[in-house]
Amino acid sequence: MPAKNPVPQEKKPDQPEVINLSDARAEKLNAELVRVRRSVVASVESSEVELHQSGALQVNSEYVSAHTALLGTVTSGAVTVNNGAVAVLQSEDAALNGPAGLVITDNAVLTEGARTGLLVASSVKTEKVRTGILLARHVEGPVETALDTRQVLMASAVAGLVAGAVVLIGQFLFGRSKD
Repeated sequence: MPAKNPVPQEKKPDQPEVINLSDARAEKLNAELVRVRRSVVASVESSEVELHQSGALQVNSEYVSAHTALLGTVTSGAVTVNNGAVAVLQSEDAALNGPAGLVITDNAVLTEGARTGLLVASSVKTEKVRTGILLARHVEGPVETALDTRQVLMASAVAGLVAGAVVLIGQFLFGRSKD
């Protein structure tokens, strides 16, 4: 599970308090507060990040707020994504409205229209969402899954048995003689 306070950034003497980026591209942004509008950023490290109509490849922050944004990898204490997409998300708290690939979080709130490939969470609250695989202790609300926790465990057990049988048969048929 995610680490508590995943990004406690130490304030560097030359680190700015606020960076506002608009209609531009940047390789790396590092400040207490980073605001990005209609821009593309490779890496952001900050206590707080706000993205509007932007893209970021990697985000490390205590709090992330993204509106109509495309995000690669996000590590954060709390994340809110509205009408955006995330490839990989690791956080303590996540609120999503849009597609996400892999989500690992303690608490997930997914509004209608949210879709995830793999969702791993302690607690999930939803409004009619879809996910490929769901692994959660507590779920509130309707979720349409390809595989839920019980089905994943059964599929894993069956896959393990099949793999073991294939290995045993392979050793029996193609095993070397002890001459």
